Amino acid sequence: MIKRTRQKLLFIYSGIIALILVIMAASFYFILSGVVNRDEHSRLEKAAEKTVQEWLHHTTGIGKREIDDHRRPGGMEWEFLQNDQFAVVHDDRGKIISTSGVRNPLVDDEINKQLVMGGDSSSYMHIERQVSECRKVYAVYQVAANDGKGSVIYIGEDISKQMNLLREMKWLLSGLTIVLLLIASVTGYIFAGRAMVPIVRSLKRQQEFTADASHELRTPLSVLQSSVEILEEQKEKLPDVHQTVLYHMKDEIVRMIRLTEQLLMLARADSGLQQIRQESFDLRLMVNAVTERMKTIAKEHRVEICVEDMLPEGMVLYTGDPDQINQLLYILLDNAIKYSFTGTAVTVRVCKYGEMELDISIEDKGCGIPMESLPHLFERFYRVDKARSRHWGGTGLGLSIAAQITRNHGGRIFVTSEINQGSTFIVRLPERRKIQSQRSTSHDI
Repeated sequence: MIKRTRQKLLFIYSGIIALILVIMAASFYFILSGVVNRDEHSRLEKAAEKTVQEWLHHTTGIGKREIDDHRRPGGMEWEFLQNDQFAVVHDDRGKIISTSGVRNPLVDDEINKQLVMGGDSSSYMHIERQVSECRKVYAVYQVAANDGKGSVIYIGEDISKQMNLLREMKWLLSGLTIVLLLIASVTGYIFAGRAMVPIVRSLKRQQEFTADASHELRTPLSVLQSSVEILEEQKEKLPDVHQTVLYHMKDEIVRMIRLTEQLLMLARADSGLQQIRQESFDLRLMVNAVTERMKTIAKEHRVEICVEDMLPEGMVLYTGDPDQINQLLYILLDNAIKYSFTGTAVTVRVCKYGEMELDISIEDKGCGIPMESLPHLFERFYRVDKARSRHWGGTGLGLSIAAQITRNHGGRIFVTSEINQGSTFIVRLPERRKIQSQRSTSHDI
């Protein structure tokens, strides 16, 4: 439990920090990208505005008193463009009628086709082109020349450096986010451990108190039970009311003794003091022995017990704690008998699952378990029907102990159920498994 709680705290801390880091990195990247794009658009729009003016001046003379004789359409000067900017002018048929500079990438055939197939009369576009071993990226702004001839001006700029900067910044932010997340995870794990210190201390004290109280209660309860048994020998001399009180006293004392024994076992399991033996025993013989002993109780409830042995012939050795496996079978069989309908049968099936696992399933035909109760079924003191559980002397710890025994042996326990159809408990145990020290898994319950 402590380990799972610490992991949950770590996931919460790491998740919150990861979300903050991702938001910060993404925000920084998009802000930087927006600044670069706005700056790019601003430069291209200014260059386009100047180009339109110069083109009109050159071709129509608008805004000039006279046109220089040495200028002619298609041959205007482009000194106002920056070093990394270039331009072309297309006529209404898409033919280039003027270009800037000698090394103008916009005159490339493939780029020229993309320009002709471009968008509206005023639009931006990015064009990528492989030049030698470098990947070039050009930003192009398209604007109408307004010369009355349907000419279109394309202003381009080499933005490869800006795009490389954004790409490098993206990888840098991603790497930095991952590194900071790892650092935050380690820090969160340490802080989660420190946050769990008072909880661990409190839980340890609670476990010690439960174990001590259960141990100390055993003696007075045993004395009370002996006293009640002595009184029972003389119950014929007691009035009927006293006999009824005596009967209830004995029933409650037996129930309290069972409760203290179960609490003591769980407390020892939690504290890591429980000793788990590793002995080889015949699982088939144990199942048959437990079912034979339980047939007397089943007969009182008018329920039959059927055993379906699907194990290989011969001795089936299992390595584990025989006392705990015996208790596991007793708990599940007792539970199945109590909640079975009168006149039905409890079926115990034992078979191999895969190559290295054994399945023990106990199926009853009873009232079943509601779907919403299945996730809580193995929690301590949880009872689906509290009134009926108390009537049968239940404490709400039996299935918790069954689950703990299964975990002690490295196995898993499942349950399937349908209302008024019955329930099936399946215990899956690893065959010939070396059981690890209980101390190493005491907080995983």
